[in-house]
Amino acid sequence: MTTHVDPFALVPPAVIQHWGLFLVMGLGLISLAIFAWLRSARASLNSVYFFGWLFVIASAIETVNAYLTGGWSGFYIHLLGAILFGVTGYMLLTYARTSAQITSLIVAMYFIVAGIFNIIAPLTANIPDHGWHTWAGFITLVLGPALLGNWTGKRIHMPEFRLIGIFIGIDLFFRGVAFTVFGLALRAS
Repeated sequence: MTTHVDPFALVPPAVIQHWGLFLVMGLGLISLAIFAWLRSARASLNSVYFFGWLFVIASAIETVNAYLTGGWSGFYIHLLGAILFGVTGYMLLTYARTSAQITSLIVAMYFIVAGIFNIIAPLTANIPDHGWHTWAGFITLVLGPALLGNWTGKRIHMPEFRLIGIFIGIDLFFRGVAFTVFGLALRAS
């Protein structure tokens, strides 16, 4: 005889109570993804600044998410995610003019670190039904080497700028889907 264990039993009631905010954060990240995709069609150096601000806004969303989780083990994971978004955004905003090719390298390194982080974090935070979070992490991890494969160390050209925008959009989209699904699962629990 098997017993059904509620995967949300370990989630504090305060987190479940805020299911709508997780949903809004997920939809916000999906909206940022759409902006990244639209902006990548008109790639330029200004796009690097735009993508830097996307990371800063995503950092703010992750910071709010960290505080929503409160004492739950997910607090530090979301806070580290916010710091990673913030540092990447800061680097893009600070160094975009100095060297355009470094932008590609910074974003590729972000994808690799964030991908590994997003694969491991849901497991350590006991996030129930963490499949979407893990899948988003895997996709992000794959984007890093794919972007590095296009990095020649020479001056970055327009197609690479477009690729950066498309990849940032993919990362934000799947992260947003993961939070949206999580919010809806919290609502149903």
